[in-house]
Amino acid sequence: MKTPSAQRKGRAARATPPAPPSRTDLSADRRELAAFMRRLYRQRLTTTSGGNLSVRVDADSILLTASKHDKARLTAGQVCVLRLDGTNLTPGLTPSIEAGMHLAIYCRHPHVRAIVHAHPATATAFCAAREPINCRLIAEAYAVVGTPVWADYACMGSEGLAEAVAEAAGRGPCVLMANHGILTTGATLLEAFDCLEVLEIAAQTTLIVRQLGGGRPLDDDRLAELDRLMGRNRRA
Repeated sequence: MKTPSAQRKGRAARATPPAPPSRTDLSADRRELAAFMRRLYRQRLTTTSGGNLSVRVDADSILLTASKHDKARLTAGQVCVLRLDGTNLTPGLTPSIEAGMHLAIYCRHPHVRAIVHAHPATATAFCAAREPINCRLIAEAYAVVGTPVWADYACMGSEGLAEAVAEAAGRGPCVLMANHGILTTGATLLEAFDCLEVLEIAAQTTLIVRQLGGGRPLDDDRLAELDRLMGRNRRA
C-alpha cells in the first residue's frame, strides 16, 4: 500500500502540465497562421467550416487551426499549439478534425514545415471526378506544383485518411485527396499556400483547355529545363 507521501507525489506527477514548446513566444506565428487562413477564405479557396492550416514551430511542436471557428475571421487566439504526440497545449481550444493527418505528415516527413488543406472548387471537382489536373500546360504550374500525387479516399478525421495522405505527401508536395480536397506542404506557409493557389489555377486552365479542344503540354525537354530551374533532380 502506498504511503500518503507517495500518493501525494503520484498526484503531483499526474497534475504536472506538459512542457511548453522550446520557443515560448508564439504570438507572431499564431497571428501569421490566422492571417493565412483568412486569406485562404478571402481568395475563395475554402469555406467557413472547411480547411485547416498548420506550421512546425520547433522539433516537437506545431500550430494548427482550431475547429468550430469562422475561417473568415480566425484570430491568433483560435490557433492551437500541439505536441507531435498529439498533446494539446491549448486545452481551451479544440484542434481541427484533421489534426491526426497533420501530425502524421510532420512525424513522417521532418522536412515539411507547413501544411495547407482546403477545398478549392475546381481542383476539388477533379478530385471528385478522379481526373488528373494537367500542370504541364503552363510553366508556372509545373514549376510550383510539379505533378500532383493522389491519396485514396478515407473518411475525414480518420486514421485511414491520416495514413493515406502522409504516405502520399512523401511522393510530392501537392496531394489530391479523392472525393475530399487538396493538401499542400512546404518549407513555409507561403510556399504551401502558393502551391495550392497555383494548383487551383491549373485546374481551371485544364478545364478551359479541354473545352477549347485540347492543348499542347510542355514537352520533356521543357519540363527538364524547369526542373533544373527549380533545383529538382527529377520530376515529382
